[in-house]
Amino acid sequence: MSRLTIARTLTGAGLGASGVAAFVSLFGILGVIATTGALCPESIGPARCSAAASKAANLAALSFVACGVASGVAVAGRVLDPDA
Repeated sequence: MSRLTIARTLTGAGLGASGVAAFVSLFGILGVIATTGALCPESIGPARCSAAASKAANLAALSFVACGVASGVAVAGRVLDPDA
């Protein structure tokens, strides 16, 4: 495999994964908004809403980290061959 092929693969995979991670983090942010005290239904209870908000915030945070790592992969592809 040539350097150009490897660089294009890294760049494409990094950009694709970065987009997916950003999209997933949006769902995490929406989950945090949906489980706030004002929007939480009383039938569920505040403790379960708090736990759901914590999990949604964790999803958003980890997705942002994954987005950063994926962007690093894309940058590695560009460093390997700037024409990729």
